Amino acid sequence: MMDPTFAHPKWIVAGVALILGGLWLFRWARRNDNSAAIAAATTGAAINKLRKNSVKSAGMPSPAARISTAARFRNSMAQLLGIVGILMLIAGLLAAVFGVFYPAT
Repeated sequence: MMDPTFAHPKWIVAGVALILGGLWLFRWARRNDNSAAIAAATTGAAINKLRKNSVKSAGMPSPAARISTAARFRNSMAQLLGIVGILMLIAGLLAAVFGVFYPAT
């Protein structure tokens, strides 16, 4: 059995916080990855159906193009934050393990 004075509580708390933050980011990324793209495609199809015979104004992007850009940005940010979330999970587990085995001075 380990001596309770052997554990380092700040490392353990930091590890748990990193794990919770990583789980939150990872869940957010998975939720916004595909659903935003599907919603943008559906909205773009509806806009194209409504504006089937309309003339585009010069120099102005169509609403479907703006939605597509927003969906692409959200998808890339979801992928980036998913990677950051996984790295935070790994760092949190590592910090918690170090907190248990690293002596508090």
